[in-house]
Amino acid sequence: MPPNDRDMLGKTAAVYLRKSRAEEGMETDEVLRNHRQWLTECADRHGLDIVAYFPEVVSGESLYARPQMLRMLEAVEAGEYDAVLCMDLDRLSRGRMKDQGMILDAFRDSGTLIVTPDKVYNLTDEIDDELAEFKTFMSRREYKIINKRLRRGLQRSIQDGCYVANAPYGYKKTTIDRKPTLEIYEPEAQFVRLMFDLYTHGYGCNYIAGQVNAMGARPHRSSQFNRSSVAKIITNPTYIGKIVWNQKTHIKKSTKGNQKHITIYNPREKWTITNGLHPPIIDTPTYERAQEIMQGRYRPSKQDGTIKSPLAGLVKCANCGGNMQRLIMKNEPYLLCPRKGCCASAKFTYVESAVIDHLAETLEKLEQERPEHTTDTAPLELAVAAIEKELAAAARQKTRLHELLEIGEYDLPTYRERMAAVSEKLSSLEAKRDDAVCQLEQAKNFDPSVQAENIKNALNAYQSSDAATKNALLHSVINHIVYSKEKKSKPMDFKLSFYLK
Repeated sequence: MPPNDRDMLGKTAAVYLRKSRAEEGMETDEVLRNHRQWLTECADRHGLDIVAYFPEVVSGESLYARPQMLRMLEAVEAGEYDAVLCMDLDRLSRGRMKDQGMILDAFRDSGTLIVTPDKVYNLTDEIDDELAEFKTFMSRREYKIINKRLRRGLQRSIQDGCYVANAPYGYKKTTIDRKPTLEIYEPEAQFVRLMFDLYTHGYGCNYIAGQVNAMGARPHRSSQFNRSSVAKIITNPTYIGKIVWNQKTHIKKSTKGNQKHITIYNPREKWTITNGLHPPIIDTPTYERAQEIMQGRYRPSKQDGTIKSPLAGLVKCANCGGNMQRLIMKNEPYLLCPRKGCCASAKFTYVESAVIDHLAETLEKLEQERPEHTTDTAPLELAVAAIEKELAAAARQKTRLHELLEIGEYDLPTYRERMAAVSEKLSSLEAKRDDAVCQLEQAKNFDPSVQAENIKNALNAYQSSDAATKNALLHSVINHIVYSKEKKSKPMDFKLSFYLK
């Protein structure tokens, strides 16, 4: 039986609210509102003083997909609360074992109690600690069993032609005989037909993107169409009534020694394609004609998890700031900006040679002049302080949004919209702060002799290395390069601005 005495009178508590899988299909705000009421009553029974609420509106398996949990754990580790109330232990974590361990460790190390309507867990107590670990283990096991059932159901859905993940451009979700499928969304479908019509009449993806953008078409996840998004539509079998599965393979960060999440685009022969329940937008002869044309033209190289360009992630477009890309055109590699109307392209070998020449010239100057280290770091220090001030203001704004949601000033859609804007601002400021701090540290630790040695080692190993190693060598001495080139200029008339480490 749950204790009813006021055994923790005057102690502070936070409330963590998260919808369970059993409550899927119910309105999230209604579920969390009910949980909040029940946990407030639970706090009253124990004499706890609630000082913070953490409603998890958007939740995922990974701990890092749960922003409210991360925010709460930071406070728990700092010892800000005596207890945390939740509906059950599995609301804290039933995902990966690593995440479960991190969460339990935070409560154990800080001595923070976990209070549920049924039991109070004190993880500094050996019996409670073992019980909590057992419950989270069983929760994890149940989670894996449920996921396995869901995957089996997914495979059956694929075989039945009724699997729907995200509606592609030109369609919207619907159901037929209680099976999820797609229906044509005419305001978008008209642009899909136009794309195929233009493409089969000889127009390229870049031209088509410009035409549909000018006519008011907008893709689902960006502000405008470009070469890549048009090409994905042209090659998508969904538009002839097919369901496609296994187009991508995802390799999570650090699982195979990689430092970031990698998406690999599988070759077409590895796709799973079956007949769908949804109506086609494009007839089969038109689609097949488009594929024949696509095969005869250059296409961007697919990401298979390996680095093919020595300049990958190094060269930025002077106009838009995006990464320049290596593409094969006319059987020769070019460096170009994927955004239409930006810098003119240049042959990749010309740009690569210019980079190596600049490093060689820099090395020669460093070896001849051997300048003294007299870097003025004051401007960089002021820049870091200014960004930190902006970050603090944005963080306060984010906290205020939580408070306005909790007291009912914002409805959920408004909260999500404004939180997305603040989160984007925070992310941008953090990137700027990290870049400025990196530059400041480099300026403080700059040693011309060390830089000369690094450049020398990179140049000595460069010619005999593969593309991935060349890229690593350049990254070891170059922060980034800004590329610019005027339209209709000569092949070698591009400009490179170097920012060395």
